[in-house]
Amino acid sequence: MSKRVLIVEDSILMQQLISDIISATDEFEVCGSARDVVEGWAKFNKLKPDVVTLDYELPGENGLALLAKIMNTNPVPVLIISAYTKEGADVTIRSLEMGAVDFFTKPSGTISIDLHHYSDELSNKLKLVAQANVMRRIKKKISPRINEVSELYIGIAASTGGVRTLNYLIPALPVHNNLRVFVVQHMPKYFTASLASHLNERSSLPVKEARDGELIARGEILIAPGGYQTRVDVSGTKVLVTNEPARHGVKPSADILFESMAAIFKEKSVGIVLTGMGRDGADGIKVIKNHRGATIAQEPGDAVISGMPQSAINTGSVDYVLPVRSIPDKILELMRKGA
Repeated sequence: MSKRVLIVEDSILMQQLISDIISATDEFEVCGSARDVVEGWAKFNKLKPDVVTLDYELPGENGLALLAKIMNTNPVPVLIISAYTKEGADVTIRSLEMGAVDFFTKPSGTISIDLHHYSDELSNKLKLVAQANVMRRIKKKISPRINEVSELYIGIAASTGGVRTLNYLIPALPVHNNLRVFVVQHMPKYFTASLASHLNERSSLPVKEARDGELIARGEILIAPGGYQTRVDVSGTKVLVTNEPARHGVKPSADILFESMAAIFKEKSVGIVLTGMGRDGADGIKVIKNHRGATIAQEPGDAVISGMPQSAINTGSVDYVLPVRSIPDKILELMRKGA
């Protein structure tokens, strides 16, 4: 049975172009369209779509107002389709934090008459979004401040659905200088800097995008830059940001980060694989386990997209399978256990 899609887009031309691409697939049918938040909200409640495509730039209230209404009442997978998702990375990060599953950038601005050239990319993105396990926002957890704990070096892997998951996990991490955290979130260039800025506003630990040759500071969280690979150097004191090839089609790759962490930090390493499509992190989890580090996977049923955590679990090298709300407590336990 085809999934029903509501298109919220102020341009009639863009509505038609998006509708044509969606209607050409076997998996979806367009159940309606709307040009602003008021009409979009009314049709969302009347038509009860399975998926929503949503433009940010709408007359009157912007698309985030409609996204908030959807997520706070009857969450369904939402794909942001907007020209603002490239120039306005902050808007994109905000929409993902609020619960949008993913985003698609209009190739030529607000009115992209060449959209049909990108029909496969848009269709594939919509198929991925439609698979998402969309849940209401998890209640924020307060970061505990702790004493008498061992050093831990934590690597986190995330992809689709990761921004919202990190928005919960990072502010909930224990606050201590013995914690160093490295995050690989699959995103293009420029978006990861915005992600770091947003997380820094919410976290008790400082968060920033990693730079090549930068010293690994105590009690700091580093976000791997989009479009590059990030690893720990052989001394264990610096991060290296390189232009080496993609691994499993992704750049940054958590496998590359995890493998370098395991080689240097050994039993002080912790690998965590969160929501996302594909298998990034699974190979790195095995290496961390082989070096006596601890390994954690998000419970697949708790993830927006279960592919990455399930792939890690399938290696047989995951010590703990947990919902995201339980991961901060497990990290605290590991820090105390080694003290």
